[in-house]
Amino acid sequence: MVDTELWKHPALEYLADTSQKLTVQQLRKDSSFFFKRPLGISADLGFNDQDVWLRFKVKKQTDRQIHWVISNDYPMVEELDVFVFNEQTGEVNHQTLKEAIPGYQRNINVHQCAIPLELVPHVLYSVYIKLRTGDAKKIQFRVAETYYFYETYLDELWFWSGHLGFVICMIVVQLVFLLVTKERNFLLYLLFLMGYLLVAIVGGYGIIDQLLWPNHVWMKGYSIVIAVVISNFLGVLFYAHALHLRVLAPTLYKLMRIDAIASVVLSIWIFFFERLISPNVYSCAIIIVFFCLVSISCIVSYRRGNPSAIYYLFGTLSYFIGVIVVLLWTLAYLTPNLFVINAMHIGSMFEMVFFMWALADDYRRTREEREQSQKELIHTLRTQNEEISKAQIKGQTLERKRVAADLHDSLGGTLSAIRWTLSSINSESLTEQEKQVYESLVEMTNEAQQRVRFLSHNLVPENLEADGLAISVEKLTEKLNRNNRTRFKTEINLDKKYDKQVEFELYSISLELINNIIKHSRAKEAVVRLYEQDNHLHLDIEDDGVGMQDYNHQGKGLGNIQERISSLRGTWQIESNGKGTHASAQVPIS
Repeated sequence: MVDTELWKHPALEYLADTSQKLTVQQLRKDSSFFFKRPLGISADLGFNDQDVWLRFKVKKQTDRQIHWVISNDYPMVEELDVFVFNEQTGEVNHQTLKEAIPGYQRNINVHQCAIPLELVPHVLYSVYIKLRTGDAKKIQFRVAETYYFYETYLDELWFWSGHLGFVICMIVVQLVFLLVTKERNFLLYLLFLMGYLLVAIVGGYGIIDQLLWPNHVWMKGYSIVIAVVISNFLGVLFYAHALHLRVLAPTLYKLMRIDAIASVVLSIWIFFFERLISPNVYSCAIIIVFFCLVSISCIVSYRRGNPSAIYYLFGTLSYFIGVIVVLLWTLAYLTPNLFVINAMHIGSMFEMVFFMWALADDYRRTREEREQSQKELIHTLRTQNEEISKAQIKGQTLERKRVAADLHDSLGGTLSAIRWTLSSINSESLTEQEKQVYESLVEMTNEAQQRVRFLSHNLVPENLEADGLAISVEKLTEKLNRNNRTRFKTEINLDKKYDKQVEFELYSISLELINNIIKHSRAKEAVVRLYEQDNHLHLDIEDDGVGMQDYNHQGKGLGNIQERISSLRGTWQIESNGKGTHASAQVPIS
């Protein structure tokens, strides 16, 4: 037989030592009084706190090199002693659990333990097993061939190691996501995973016990309660935030908080009434209550508009089903195998996958909502900017009209009066020097009157809004060519109107540059170009005059041009030499 289940074998007898602490010598002396044979069912050792004795007889009936072990599928055994009596010689071989397990495995207690069963062929042996446990299930010992046991043992060990590695990887992933996104969801889930890891390594694997409190009996018994309470508290924080319970389900939010506080407060019994309840029973009760509340919260949150809650529900149910499977196995309703024993681990890994899905969905929706909010804010700001720009243009137009009226009516009238006064003087009676002064005054008065008329007419170009930039510039150059020594040409290739602000600013820039040409360049010819290229409006003005002495030093006029270009998010350049000046501006249409 590769594997024999002792509970189903008629040779097994057991005794729950409730009356006194017996010794193996007493049991062998009058065993018929103490032991009884089970009636086809396994012994129910469930959650007791007493010594239990088991006895069976065994004989190796082959000379082949075959070895066996006595194995148990559940680790919650505080003490385990095996006495193997050679009925032929009377020799006794006594082994404890820790002495039997190899040194490199003693600190890793998975859900299997084994003690070698060394037998001489064709010799009858009596085997006595003494165990003590506070949280045992209906323990089912087996006699299995050594190679078979370690084959399944290593599968179990690898499964546990893989699960632990998966949890650690998830913690690292959540830490990276937290550092990148700064999202509170990832922080709370990271803490929740840390709490789960604490439960996993404290709850029966033995690593923490051996490293931190190898000889501390109280911590070995009750560290699982502390770990579960911490995990429960962190879980409440995570679920309450992830499911938006404060907004979507205030009542459930309060119940979750009460559950977290109650689990902490009620845990005080472990300090004062240690025998009141089993630590594992209490821990299971905390977990069951918590997951019932969480499942209800997930359903309510999903029905009230949180789509990610469905993934949290699937993850929670996956882990909860794993817990139920392990409990059913613990109570001997399920036959242990690799998947049953590790159902909680499998459920937790599915839970983490679903939770990652949920967190990713939460982050995606949050980012989309933020982007939508930013778009709405940008749209609002653009609308406000357009309104401000329109108001500015309106204000500038009103101010220009006022200034133009003042120039035309006040200064223009004054200049006209000066001109008429000068015309009343009889130049024939003047000396040559006086004639020169007179003619100079008349010429300067005419030029001043012409410039005032030019400025007053072009401060508010009446045809700009109606006709657009292209026609307005054409008409402007036509007027200039009537009375100026500089001949202006146009090369305009525009067939539509543009934004009012853009047209107004480009027209003003054209006026400023043309005025500079008339005043300073002494040019015979100038060219004004307007065209659209690469989604930009281009304005080029070029003359053949004497150029600018220091065009890098910006005066007030060039400074105004720079401000206008900057307000349109455009660029401009000016180049000058002894053969003329070339100014160009580029303004984005959009």
